[in-house]
Amino acid sequence: MKKFLKTYALFISMLIGIIFHSLFVDISFVTKYFMEDPIKDITFLTKYMLFVMLLIVYCKVSIRQIQFKKWHIYLGLFQFISCLFIYFVLYNIDESLASGALICLMAPTATSAPVITALLGGNVAGLITYSITTNLLIAIMAPLFLALIGAHGVSGETLTFAHAFWVIAKKVFPLVLGPFVLSIILARFFPKVHLFLKEKQGISFWLWTIALVLLMSRTTTDLLGMDVSHRKGAVAIAAIALFTCLLQFFVGRYMGAKYHNKIASGQALGQKNTILAIWMAQTFFSPMVVVAPATYVLWQNLVNSYQLSMRSRRLLKSEAHKE
Repeated sequence: MKKFLKTYALFISMLIGIIFHSLFVDISFVTKYFMEDPIKDITFLTKYMLFVMLLIVYCKVSIRQIQFKKWHIYLGLFQFISCLFIYFVLYNIDESLASGALICLMAPTATSAPVITALLGGNVAGLITYSITTNLLIAIMAPLFLALIGAHGVSGETLTFAHAFWVIAKKVFPLVLGPFVLSIILARFFPKVHLFLKEKQGISFWLWTIALVLLMSRTTTDLLGMDVSHRKGAVAIAAIALFTCLLQFFVGRYMGAKYHNKIASGQALGQKNTILAIWMAQTFFSPMVVVAPATYVLWQNLVNSYQLSMRSRRLLKSEAHKE
């Protein structure tokens, strides 16, 4: 039963988030009985869960293992070149479609990617190296890209590099660097705490399943609340998000295979920081563009669910042969 739950946990979490989305997005009917100012939306807890998840995973990796490799460079080049290329190809067809593709390709590696990579038996240290690098680079490159395509803020003003850099950096730096720095501090000054977290890697996975429920509930609520007249366009944007998702997992695994890092490379390129991507779409583009990163949440986790189930089957077959 435990193996079944771990294999299909992500898929089950998505279903719970989709079916019971209103329950998680609005819990004021519970909190009003014991709080003067009831909490309505608990999906804000996701970012704190991600922080703890990253801290636990980072405690498993020694700072000496964080090394830059050739496959990191190739993935980065593909990511930054492809997002602009596809944007300008699609721009004459539909601006929202182009912007959605740009966001899905430009978004940095997910903070939860090391957790999934570990479960798939991949190179966690290599994935963490790329994750930290791309998240920091996006804080610098995204403002340049947004200025290049003439993106506007929610109030309609043309974005300056300084403003865009500041608002993105505020979102990226604490969540990416915070757990990494804290893991180093724990290793140096609180070795027992560091060892405890290092030995409790399973917690990260189950925290991610809970975070995924909250993330899918927020996404489902937002999509269902969309204007009916925009739904045809939303389907096209969801389709381009699916295309970019499959493309990045394929390219990542293909490039990584040449350097014996198929799993880590696939996750590095395919699994995106959708929380940051959704926020960027809401901040710098039209409401329709949010559909792309919102549905990317579903696509990437379906891919991950499939990968985890396939790995579980391989392990079961391997155990059976040993017996």
